Order: sequence, then C-alpha cells, then structure tokens
Amino acid sequence: MNRKFDKDKIKLAAIDLDGTILTKSFVTDEVKAAVTRLAESGVETVVATGRHLFQLPPSVMEISSFQNGIGSNGALVGNMRDRITFSFDGFDLDTAVNFLHWLPTITKAFHMAFQDGTGYLMKEDYDRLLALQPSDAEREKSSREYRRVYTISDDLDYVSQTMKPVAKFGFRMDNPEDIPTAMNAVREKFGFEAALTDYQTIEVTKAGVTKGSGLAHICDHYGLKPENVIVFGDSGNDIPMMKIAGYAVAMGNAMPDVKLMADEVTGTLAEDGVVTAINRLFDL
Repeated sequence: MNRKFDKDKIKLAAIDLDGTILTKSFVTDEVKAAVTRLAESGVETVVATGRHLFQLPPSVMEISSFQNGIGSNGALVGNMRDRITFSFDGFDLDTAVNFLHWLPTITKAFHMAFQDGTGYLMKEDYDRLLALQPSDAEREKSSREYRRVYTISDDLDYVSQTMKPVAKFGFRMDNPEDIPTAMNAVREKFGFEAALTDYQTIEVTKAGVTKGSGLAHICDHYGLKPENVIVFGDSGNDIPMMKIAGYAVAMGNAMPDVKLMADEVTGTLAEDGVVTAINRLFDL
C-alpha cells in the first residue's frame, strides 16, 4: 500500500508480538524503551497478538504502557492486566467440537485456546515444539511455558467433554505444500478465518473474526477510528488490521504478502526494526 504517514493523525499503535517485538518470550530493552517513549509522547500502545491476551510472557508485561490489547487474532479484546474482557467472539461449543474432530484428518499437531486463557495442546504438537529447541535447557524452559498455558493431551474424547468457549484453533502442516489445501478446506468446509502465521502454522478463528475486527473493537474503546492507528506486524494474521489502519509497518522478516500490504518495511526483529521505525516516524 502507499498511504502517507501523518504523525498528527496517529493516536494509537497496535503492535504484534511474535516476529515483531518478541522472540522466544523475550523483548529487548531497546524495544521496551521505544514503546515507552511512544506512549509518553501521547500515542496509546496496545498489543495485537495471536496469543491469548491473559497469558502473555513477563517480558511483554514489563512494558507498562501495554494495558489493553487484541488477543487470539481478534477473538478477545480487553485489559491484559486486570483480565477484563471488552469483547469476545469465539466458537460455540458444538461448532468447536465438530472442528476438533475434523482436525486429525489433516494433522495431529494442533492446539486450542479457550476464552479464559487455558487450552489444550495435542501431545504430538507439544513434542514437536520441544524438539525444535536447541538444548536441554531451552526444552525445559519451553516445556514450563507450554504447560503454564496448556493441558497436554491426545485424548480427543476427554477434550471434547471438557471443552470451554474456544477463542482460536491453531494447527501445523508437516508439508508446506499442503498448506493452501488445508487453508481452503477450513474456509470452504467451515466458513472460518484461516491465517498463516509462520510458514507452516495456520490459525483459525470464527468467520469475520480477525485482528482487523479486533482493531475496530479497540478503536471503539478509545473513541478512535482505524485511520488513527499505526500497525506493526510480520505475519498473515496482521494483514486484516494493516488493511484498515491509517499506516502499516512490516518487519524486515515479514512474509512477502505482508510487506506488500504495508506502507513501509523496517528492519528485522533481530535488528529491533520497530525501534528504528518508531524513532524515525515519531521523531523520538
């Protein structure tokens, strides 16, 4: 896109986490300082994440200006510190159970996040995620983080019987070539939203529920319009809010279609690209 940046119109910054300011549950001090400066300049700063809003890593919570946010790709909007929900638009239980029993026909590596911040992570996905870690110490750290949020299980009957209102599903395809077919199946068979959040992981929300719909809710909360928002992101789930925002910044490590949707591309996550963009655009 090619929108012109107007600092005077921007009243709120919606900032994605993973791949944008967060890696392995870590945010650099430089990013924390830049977001804080932006908030002190008068721009509201909110989280816009696929993660559950009430289960964010300590390094994110250390950014004091992050009070409200968009979680679960727009299914949940609220206050991340007081755990107050402004809006929730998740799956009804029958629909969630039907989708749950369809998922094993295409993959066994999947998870679901509930409205209350708990969820289930299938054992195969849990084992796969731990296998990606480079050391025993990292595997132990990751295991604690996953178990803090999820119950690990491979018993679909038990999961079905203990389901709560579902905010979001996520699943991973072993073969990247199968991703387009899987995404089309989700959209055509169920009518759900499907977003690619890395090159093999697909996140699923109710029809019409995206970070874009979440951004509309957060704007209502602040009495703003989407044109008053700057968005920072890197993945497919960021595109809906980039489309409606006043200005969009893609990370240097963003997916190609995200870069095409953005108004500019900054440095990578490893280069603290958000810091570069904030400092330049807002003269901070």
